Amino acid sequence: MTVKPDDVKFKIDKFKPLEFGTSGLRDTVTAMTDMECYINTKGFIMFLEERGGIGSLNKDIALGGDLRSSTPRIISSVSLAIESSGYRTLFCGRVPTPTLAYYAIGRCIPGIMVTGSHIPDDRNGIKFTKESGEVLKTDEEDILRNVGYARTAEYEKPLQESLFDKNGMFKEEYNLPEAECETEAINIYVQRYSNVFKDKPLSHKKIVLYQHSAVGRDIVQKIFEGLGADVVPIERSDKFIAVDTEKVSIDTTSLLQKASREHKPFAIITTDGDSDRPLLADENGSFLPGDKLGALACIFLNPDFVSIPISANDAVVSSLDKSGIKVIQTRIGSPYIIDAMDHELKRNPNTKVASWECNGGFLLGSDWSINDSTLKSLPTRDAVLPLICVLLLAANNNQTVSELVTSSLPNRYTHADVIDEKTRGCEVYTAVMGKTIIKMLSPENADISQVDFTKEGIKANGVDCSTGTVHNLTWIKEKFCNYFTNERGFTDIVSINFIDGIRIAFSNNDVAHLRPSGNAPEFRIYATADTQEAANRIVGKAADIIPDIIRDFIMKESG
Repeated sequence: MTVKPDDVKFKIDKFKPLEFGTSGLRDTVTAMTDMECYINTKGFIMFLEERGGIGSLNKDIALGGDLRSSTPRIISSVSLAIESSGYRTLFCGRVPTPTLAYYAIGRCIPGIMVTGSHIPDDRNGIKFTKESGEVLKTDEEDILRNVGYARTAEYEKPLQESLFDKNGMFKEEYNLPEAECETEAINIYVQRYSNVFKDKPLSHKKIVLYQHSAVGRDIVQKIFEGLGADVVPIERSDKFIAVDTEKVSIDTTSLLQKASREHKPFAIITTDGDSDRPLLADENGSFLPGDKLGALACIFLNPDFVSIPISANDAVVSSLDKSGIKVIQTRIGSPYIIDAMDHELKRNPNTKVASWECNGGFLLGSDWSINDSTLKSLPTRDAVLPLICVLLLAANNNQTVSELVTSSLPNRYTHADVIDEKTRGCEVYTAVMGKTIIKMLSPENADISQVDFTKEGIKANGVDCSTGTVHNLTWIKEKFCNYFTNERGFTDIVSINFIDGIRIAFSNNDVAHLRPSGNAPEFRIYATADTQEAANRIVGKAADIIPDIIRDFIMKESG
């Protein structure tokens, strides 16, 4: 029988390479073939070897995953890549991302978490951590270069000698490794809190725990029961449910309010799928946005320095400034706020540093002294710490959670939502298109991160505005005025920030922030306003504005 060339080697253009998003690799389950997951893991290990980030004596790599349906298959691919690279898999089972990271960092070994976080079950992802913590944006280029080497090596193998069939799936089924480290990893994570928050400080407080399919549902319950709380678990699900703590769905909102009526709790808590992003609702079932949750945790911890993303509530930023806390705003994503913490620690190693994201995930960059004990740093998103801090702050002040929020934070409200390819008028939208649109509507001078439009003229964060620059910035403002019109309820544009996406401030104090996803066909819009109704209205208008922007872009591209 004659063997055709196509049957000998893989078709290089058949498989879509995985891409980094704001934090980790993510894609559809179909794109995350066994071979693609295997190749990316091998590339990460090669990167570690190149950087000296994995020792010749310590050959261990920690591995864990969430509860979505595709995770076991991907874990098998990752584990086989670890073993075939000459290392040992320390499988921690199905555990939260911060649990795996804390275990790995404590042992000074790398970690790999299989999770799609808050996204739906038809998508998944892989998140890498070095022995020192999360992979940063500055690492990604070198990781992908090594992934390229691993890809070439795999593609050059004759098909009959490969572990994979022509569709990139294993020819044979590989079982999951034994989860021999699961109990140890969980116990270490639970003790992180029980050793510090002693004497059951949440005694007589009823806390409803919305369990759904969060991988940390039992661990979170164990931690809060250890703090003395009366934990009432509800709505446990064997089917994966995507809970986004930044874009809270109508179904989740209704569930929170129903739980409030039925159980009359001190608070309601939950997390996203991999339990690194928290959600807190007060005794009335009202959701507290993640940036405000982080700010309240900050009041409890009293750090010297915090880094938060540019999408955070501006009133939160001003209140931290007034408290004497140094605040740095960064691009969106944990790698950026971690990088800012690292820079501050290099300047002053004794500084108490923390950070958080608008999804509520809280990062502790320093060791903290609390109750004569040490809370060890955990420079990756964690859902448990901010929940504990805020509930203890309310309990210590003899306040309800709603009273704490009202008395401690400014009346400034946020809302967020996502426009994707399923939205009317956005059917042709892609992630690449989103990046191109943002570039087209950003200043030609990349050094300009913010522009203020004043009565005296245009001011661009310290950059001298030449005639050409003024013309370019004026054009950008006029373009946005065509979308954010008076007829749609918007006032004059007074400033535009370009740190991450495009953040537009209006003369009535409203803010609209447009930001495309890095690796998904999604365009997220964040809004900030003086009332919740106004913030909701801004986001609601995105269903008209984003299609208009896409339409104009397509017309421009077609000539």
